[in-house]
Amino acid sequence: MEINKIHSDLKKIYQDKKESDRAFLFKFKDEDENEKLITLLKMGFWSVAPLGFYSDNILAIRLTPEKPLKKSPIVFYNGTYQECYTFAPNLQAIIPMSYLRFMGKPKLIAELQEKIEGAVTLSKPFFDYLGGGDLDFLKQFLLSEANQERLKDAANFEDAFFKEFWDHYYDTPEQKKAFELFEKLKEKRTYFPSYEHADYGLWNEYIGNVLAKRGYELLNMEDEYKWPHYWHCVKLPHGFDCDTNGFHKYVISLGNSGSFVRDIAEVFDSEWEDKYAMFPEEVQKHPLFEATETIKFEGYYDYTGEKHLAAAARLEEEYKDPVAAWKALISASYWGGRRERLDIVEKAWQQAIDLSEKQGWTEINEVLKEQLAFYNHYKDIV
Repeated sequence: MEINKIHSDLKKIYQDKKESDRAFLFKFKDEDENEKLITLLKMGFWSVAPLGFYSDNILAIRLTPEKPLKKSPIVFYNGTYQECYTFAPNLQAIIPMSYLRFMGKPKLIAELQEKIEGAVTLSKPFFDYLGGGDLDFLKQFLLSEANQERLKDAANFEDAFFKEFWDHYYDTPEQKKAFELFEKLKEKRTYFPSYEHADYGLWNEYIGNVLAKRGYELLNMEDEYKWPHYWHCVKLPHGFDCDTNGFHKYVISLGNSGSFVRDIAEVFDSEWEDKYAMFPEEVQKHPLFEATETIKFEGYYDYTGEKHLAAAARLEEEYKDPVAAWKALISASYWGGRRERLDIVEKAWQQAIDLSEKQGWTEINEVLKEQLAFYNHYKDIV
């Protein structure tokens, strides 16, 4: 039994092309894959569709409402942090972004230069399966004479390389806007913009977490100025794109969203009159306020996600906001997974199946059901 159709298809395409593992810097088949995949699902990450592996990490499509699977963002699940982080804007960029991980040292770049011709040849069935794409930009970047001096001094150009790859593979106004903000955050460690409801595309969650973290670090600033960023942050799906190291370079640092949410949850206290009064009434009455307040009182090691499960139902039924409900279900499952409450994970998963069916998110619904069948088959075996 396979976890999802895309992973199954890619394994079949490359079953006789073992050299692709070395050429792509990740593999579609892992000898311990069932164990790794069941661990991922038990940790609550049914909202991603796994398709590849490198080291202890799992590459996966992030199931994104109203977005086709093959155009959805790619994340990697880190086996140590047990959280997911943005890796590539879509499947067509997964091989180049895999190469980008090793662009910091000339010795490693020399090895990439040796691999690229083989990767180009081996990637053709992959891009045929996707219906388009190539490695032309990657090949040109590695081999063009004009770029060789920069590649020899790669340590000083790591941020520049990161931006160039993302500008190319995610060529959107949202990308441009996100990196304009990143530049300001890099230049001044105390830069903290007023909250605005802005669309940064696939960077939305990363930026929401980064700005909340920046506010949290500014100890001399009152919470009245910071709470809109905190509120935005706690509404994001937990377990994704949390950089708790503070933003100082483009390359995403790893962090723990559970412990960070617990930190900023301190201000979500209906019994603390001064703090409670700074929130507008619509925030005070919002179901995710209660869920966040519960994290504060129960703590990082005891909260199980039940309030997020209840919030998701209200967001769907009362607020008529299916995307917010989807995000709350992901958060509920994240907390359930961290506390080994598989009943919470499974309830959230089933609610997500029902929600996706009601909303006509057909591809997402199919993947959720496929992966649930896989989970039920293997959960007591591996």
